[in-house]
Amino acid sequence: MDLLLLLLKTLVGLLSAAAAAILISKLHGKRLNLPPGPFTLPLVGSWLQIGNNLDHHDFINYAKKFGQLFLLRMGQRNIAVVSSTDLAREVLLARGKEFGSRSRNIVFDIFTGKGQDMVFAEYGDHWRKMRRIVSVPFFTNRVVQQYRREWEAEVAKVVEEVRRNPAAAEEGVVLRRRLELMVYNNVYKIMFDKRFESEEDPLFVKLKRVNGERSKLGQSREYNFGDFVPILRPFLRGYLKTCREVTRRRLNLYKDSFIHNRKSVGASRKGMVEKNNDLKCGIDHFLEAQKNGEINEDNVLLLVENMNVAVS
Repeated sequence: MDLLLLLLKTLVGLLSAAAAAILISKLHGKRLNLPPGPFTLPLVGSWLQIGNNLDHHDFINYAKKFGQLFLLRMGQRNIAVVSSTDLAREVLLARGKEFGSRSRNIVFDIFTGKGQDMVFAEYGDHWRKMRRIVSVPFFTNRVVQQYRREWEAEVAKVVEEVRRNPAAAEEGVVLRRRLELMVYNNVYKIMFDKRFESEEDPLFVKLKRVNGERSKLGQSREYNFGDFVPILRPFLRGYLKTCREVTRRRLNLYKDSFIHNRKSVGASRKGMVEKNNDLKCGIDHFLEAQKNGEINEDNVLLLVENMNVAVS
């Protein structure tokens, strides 16, 4: 009887605490004039009812119910969603500085050294510096003109290989893997002055494997519960350990197979590079920025990592 009474008191206490937390949350939201959104619970917010797989169909339905600006409370994370052209323009252009930073999480903090890269760096001096360093070898009209003929040659090789394959004229072929090789070759030519001869190239296979592991870990969303509700993070120890191991192997692969080799080539061709700036590839610009004290070795590796994510 005493045990039953104790359990009843405990249940009443928990229900009272939950009701009080909901009331406080509602009053706090009204005081701050927060946007409307789905019903929330203490600690987890709306996460249990929304789930992990939000897509544009979900946003359309919520916009119809709550309006063109609504709030999703995912555990301790508040996510404001805009669903109109005018509001998007206000957020991205008129208030671009306030909303310029990308939201980070516990997994991408591992992948990017807590925002030491460019893609997940907070908007500010570091991000502007990284963007400038990356833009020169990758995102200018001069780069397009410099590599245009080589890109065209890569496309021609794909067409020629398909033409020589008898199956292409009879039963059809899957182009995805060959096009993937073409994209890798185009990006790695700019970044390391390197191309892979075939889909069976051992280095290409290894590179694809580690990039695939990173992509799978980042997109799985299995870690959302620990990201939304920090007290649950101890349950993610194994997952986060795997993320750290994959990141270590990826960065070591870039360093051992590409960056060190390019440093050796750069030392032997230093005079040629100084006479003809066109010979410089992306990693040369990154290493030059490191030599000038603008960035450190981790920044160099993470810039390479960003370019690999763009490829894969």
